[in-house]
Amino acid sequence: MTTELAQERERTRSVLGSLRLPRFLDRGRQTPRVIAVEGPNGAGKTTLCRALAETLRAPYCLGTDAAWFSPALKTRMIREAEWFASAMFFFSGCFEQMRVLRNRSEPLMIMDRSLWSTLAVHGAEKAERLEVVLAMLRPIAAEIQVPDFTVVLDASFASCQARIAKKEGLDRALDQLTATEGFHAREQEFYRWLGRERPELAFLGVDEAEPHEVLERALDWIRELVP
Repeated sequence: MTTELAQERERTRSVLGSLRLPRFLDRGRQTPRVIAVEGPNGAGKTTLCRALAETLRAPYCLGTDAAWFSPALKTRMIREAEWFASAMFFFSGCFEQMRVLRNRSEPLMIMDRSLWSTLAVHGAEKAERLEVVLAMLRPIAAEIQVPDFTVVLDASFASCQARIAKKEGLDRALDQLTATEGFHAREQEFYRWLGRERPELAFLGVDEAEPHEVLERALDWIRELVP
């Protein structure tokens, strides 16, 4: 790790150390348990989500409602919009997705990214932004439902780059917008901070693990949570 990268990590830790998540809505008794998979671009989130959904015979969804994901609008909100407009746009999609899920009859849902991803992106872009974003959420946090359990895939920058290189088209182009070592390091620090704030979060190292090993470890955690 370079001196500059180490300094970035330390500065991010310092800013995050003074921040606290607000208290979010407690889970309703009749709502499905939502298992979210998080981590940097290229960590293998979608691959794991699909494998979990197939193995557990559980529905799979994105963290943002599909109505928010037209290619043109998604690209505009990621590439062109002011950062705070982008944050509110993706937050609204996450809120709507969780509202829809509350009406589902299935006991379990697998979610590819969640509200945590929006916090991660803005915290990694500039740690001070996270304070602003949390201030946006705080007045309404008691009405916001978040995932019941979150698996964070912990992958090195090199591993993520190798996976991103295999993607095509818009997915690859959007992933490459934040494909720098500095952003990756700051995003890792965000997730470590989130792990201290939310006890129902677990880290899963993927660099030295085969896909079936990643799946089995995730299943072990989920089966403890959902007997």
